[in-house]
Amino acid sequence: MAKYQCFIDLGSSGTKAVLNDGERFYSYQCPPLVADMPPSELTIIEAQGEQIGSGLESVSYLQLDPETPAYALGIDAQGRPNKATSSLPKSALAHIRALGVMGEFAHQHDLERLTLDVGIALPFNEYLTDYRALTGEILGHKMFTYRGRDVFLDFGHVKVLPEAAGLVQWRKVQRSQQKERSTRTFVVLMFGHRDLSFLLFNGGRPPQGEPSSTEHLGYQQLLKAVAQDLPCNSDDPFLYDALINNSARVVFPNRPRKGYPLAERREKATVYYWELVKYRLNEWLASVSVPNYEVLISGGTATQLRDYLEEYFEERSTFCTVNWLEDLQDEVAANLELESDIDQLRFCDCYGGAKWLALKFQKLAAGRSRG
Repeated sequence: MAKYQCFIDLGSSGTKAVLNDGERFYSYQCPPLVADMPPSELTIIEAQGEQIGSGLESVSYLQLDPETPAYALGIDAQGRPNKATSSLPKSALAHIRALGVMGEFAHQHDLERLTLDVGIALPFNEYLTDYRALTGEILGHKMFTYRGRDVFLDFGHVKVLPEAAGLVQWRKVQRSQQKERSTRTFVVLMFGHRDLSFLLFNGGRPPQGEPSSTEHLGYQQLLKAVAQDLPCNSDDPFLYDALINNSARVVFPNRPRKGYPLAERREKATVYYWELVKYRLNEWLASVSVPNYEVLISGGTATQLRDYLEEYFEERSTFCTVNWLEDLQDEVAANLELESDIDQLRFCDCYGGAKWLALKFQKLAAGRSRG
């Protein structure tokens, strides 16, 4: 039996993960960046450590074996010529990012060996084509170097699942604890930074094909609409922070004395974005042949569309019920000690996956899971 369970969400706006050690849950997140790191730089950092006491352990880097290149990860990949993780499929660098998460947990908990069950979430389209290859890649690595230290891996189970599986597994656990019928069909809407995913879990089983799909209709589409005529592009972090925090205006470092009002821009962009979303929802839901199902709505962008979505599904209340996963958000806030609503929403999928792994493979006691 594995000692740890870890579930990893390889989001395009950030890598998020939750680890369970049988007693409590731990969260970790970092930018989704990967960059090549030349051997000469590792030599310099190691020499600096001998001089000033801050060496290889201070840099988040991963080396699969001594004969292969090293990769800088997360914050330490910023400012370097990094691989375009926003445009590449998430599966392309999934094994590097996932092993980096395991290395960081080993570093934080001062562990040389990790005995663990792992879950990794991929967008639906990539899950269909790449889950076998990614599973094999992860299982093929029994040791790697992270922050200058060798980390050894003993895997129990490795599960590569479609995004939203963590949400559904959490909901199935909740229904079971409430003595409700277990064979429920779920439709999950995931409003991510890059993607909008629609996933049909018929009878609670992972989706196999249509109407489930993932499209580039995430929050970035709304950002592109807002960014028109502003002195920035849609990826500007100052614009993103201002919008996600509902700020009245945005100020850019290159024009510190000028603020740009956001209220009218946000309203027009939201109306435009909702029309795109509604069009796809109409197509997707028309293909659902199950007479009664539960809609799970997740992702930070969904909160900005809540009024539209509530009105939309009110007209369809004969066919479905809507669950905004507020119980899950409360559980995430308590178990991961996250105060920000946005962070709580971002961690729901990987927390649900980690709890499911713990209950399934470690038989985590319900009392210890606080939910």
